[in-house]
Amino acid sequence: MQIRDAKIYSFGKLQQREYHFAPGINVIYGENEAGKSTLHAFLLAMLFGMDKGRGRSLKDDYQRYEPWHAPAYYSGALRFTVEGRPFYLERNFYHREKRELLRNEIDGEELSVAYGDLAVLLGGIDKETYANTYDIPQTGAVTGGELSKVLAEYLSDAAEGGGGTTHVTRAHAILTAKKKELSVELKKIQSEKEQQKSALRLEQELIEQDAKKLRNDIVSARLDLEEMNQKLAESSLRDLVGADGKNESDVSAKNSVGGGIEDGERTAIHEKKRKGTLPGIFITVIALLGLLINWKLKDAAIYSQSLSFTLQGMFLAAAVGGTFYTGYVAVKGKRSLRNEETEKQNKSAKQILAMLEENLNEKDTRLYNITEQLETLNGQEDREREIMQDISALELAESEITRIAQEFCEELEDELNSEVSRYVSAITAGKYDSVRVGEKGTLLVLTDGKEISPEALSRGTLEQFYMALRLAVGNIVMREEPMPICLDEAFALYDDRRVMQALKVLSDTGRQVLLFTCQKRELELLEKLGICYHRIDL
Repeated sequence: MQIRDAKIYSFGKLQQREYHFAPGINVIYGENEAGKSTLHAFLLAMLFGMDKGRGRSLKDDYQRYEPWHAPAYYSGALRFTVEGRPFYLERNFYHREKRELLRNEIDGEELSVAYGDLAVLLGGIDKETYANTYDIPQTGAVTGGELSKVLAEYLSDAAEGGGGTTHVTRAHAILTAKKKELSVELKKIQSEKEQQKSALRLEQELIEQDAKKLRNDIVSARLDLEEMNQKLAESSLRDLVGADGKNESDVSAKNSVGGGIEDGERTAIHEKKRKGTLPGIFITVIALLGLLINWKLKDAAIYSQSLSFTLQGMFLAAAVGGTFYTGYVAVKGKRSLRNEETEKQNKSAKQILAMLEENLNEKDTRLYNITEQLETLNGQEDREREIMQDISALELAESEITRIAQEFCEELEDELNSEVSRYVSAITAGKYDSVRVGEKGTLLVLTDGKEISPEALSRGTLEQFYMALRLAVGNIVMREEPMPICLDEAFALYDDRRVMQALKVLSDTGRQVLLFTCQKRELELLEKLGICYHRIDL
């Protein structure tokens, strides 16, 4: 990828400016506060975008370069080539009217920045990766902290061809986030199931207690009903024996179990009948005989007296018989009422028993349903089974990615160590020619048969080592689409000899180089080395 032209409408102190860039080395020269850093920031904002942060922090590039008088005119354009194809990019950075335009200048096809078309053209390189490799600020190479992270991540990159577009760290982060999301959903499902099971177990316990009580009540109700049925049968038997004219004493003897009150009443009636009926009959018979004799004697006075006596006897017999009949009817009526009441109680007992049995059946049915529900809940639902399978698949993917990354890392280490050593040797003119990259992306230098850390060297040498590391990592990370190398006063701690060595290295990379400087030393050394360059004055 090469930048051809930059047009700034309004960006920081730069207004209505146009700049042309050439392949190879471009030296952007200007005194302090001439706008070098502003142009540098503009190019990065055009390639990777820029969003408005919160507050008015000076660390926020949006706030730093926002035009004071015309914020809506916060925009610019860029022309660049990718694999020889020209593209036109225009951006408005103003957060209230933010927009992008990306167009292929050969066929006029419009592409979408929002949907990643620009990122594809840049080989999938984001702003962070670029800032830690090919974008080298003043004394920025010496930090190496973020670069070590990028390098450590890239060393575990398992992308095809090592293009750096897919990182294992990010892949692990995505897989971990997805596993966490699924685990939360699974935990929620299992928690809801446990709550349902607890509620069902509580309901099961209460129903079992109710069912136990119902069974006891049913046993008692059946015993009461059997006792009532027995009394009804005995009463019916006594009535049947009395109606057939059997001897009352025999009936009394046969029903001595349950007829105490009725037997006493029956005995009293029989006693009245015995004591009252016979005298009445005797008097009536004597009276009738006297009446017959007097009729024969034709004596009116005696006849009249005999008739009166006879009528009194008949009346007495009738009174005694009526008394007996009245008592008998009363006993029969009382017995009938008692039987009806017993039958009503029997019917009510049957209804209560039926209700208890029906209620018990309902309880048993519910207990059966609860048992089935608990068995279902103890098993796995379709969604639960699916989530567990997905989690297993994610864990397998993590394991496989880690395995592939380790294999890829082993293959990449030799290439990276060779590349870094080549740059270090070139920049230091062969003084250091063996460098190894540690497991965490740090550099280990071999000198005089000993392995030392670059931090033990001078500040200037340390800058050169990390520049070599940046260039080496950038070459591997940006293998798919090489980006321009930006250096912003990066040679401040270099002596002239090592600046010359660095310029030779940069010229040999074949990359477009944007060298921002306020010193004429780089221009003079390029002239001295005979290296062609394009100069841009600010």
